[in-house]
Amino acid sequence: MLAAVAAVLGVSSSMLLERPLEQAITFAVENEFRAFEVWADHPHAHPDETPPEMRRRIRTALSPFDRISVHGPLGNASLASINPGIWRESLRQHLAATELAHDLGATVLVVHPGDLRDHRFKAEFLRLSCEALGKVVERGAELGVTIAIENCGPLHAGIDQTAADLTTIVRSLGPHGKVCLDTGHAAVNKNAAELIASLGDAIVHFHVHDNHGARDEHLPIGAGSIDFAPYVPILEHLEGMAIAEIVWEQARSTQSPETLARAAKDGWSKLLDKPR
Repeated sequence: MLAAVAAVLGVSSSMLLERPLEQAITFAVENEFRAFEVWADHPHAHPDETPPEMRRRIRTALSPFDRISVHGPLGNASLASINPGIWRESLRQHLAATELAHDLGATVLVVHPGDLRDHRFKAEFLRLSCEALGKVVERGAELGVTIAIENCGPLHAGIDQTAADLTTIVRSLGPHGKVCLDTGHAAVNKNAAELIASLGDAIVHFHVHDNHGARDEHLPIGAGSIDFAPYVPILEHLEGMAIAEIVWEQARSTQSPETLARAAKDGWSKLLDKPR
């Protein structure tokens, strides 16, 4: 039994991306999640669309939670772009997201390492990712925000095509190199064991969701085929957040948000109670 687990279960505002951020926060409070992750992109809280007064209101709304994290902007903002203008703009937006995380009282900012759009120039993409992330983690350290780099892999055309690639990026950042392990991405990319072996000591944050191994379905734990047992030793010592990155879509989901939230919490509870 996983009685000593320190991680707290939360949910991301991206679950209800079709609803205003305030409604997503209220939903998470009403469903008794202890942590919350703010989607720092349109339409919820992109740094450029979240002025100071709005930040103060959001921070107040987030006060019921024990822990807060923020997910950095996506929308083509690749920290590995070989287009100089896009790279500079992507870096600016991620630095702005670090400021936003601080202003909202978040302790963790999750970021993607960037996209690989041409394998012929992988070394250059990798260098640019490391350079940009170095600047972001430096600003994070100044503000007390941990930057957790998420495993994306081939599934999302990530610069981290392999666990070794992500390890190179994370280790290049020295003691500030930390990881958000996304269980769904690891399953589809089929490199969970490698990620745990290479970066287990650097994992400070989790995105927990399930799938059947072929695509990123964002299901509650137990609704797919992922074996979560290998993550238990890390969760036993993780003094951070496990964010249930489940997704509800108004036009496609067959279950209500409330049903999905209950399933996410039930799956988490069963994982904690499962004998090792």
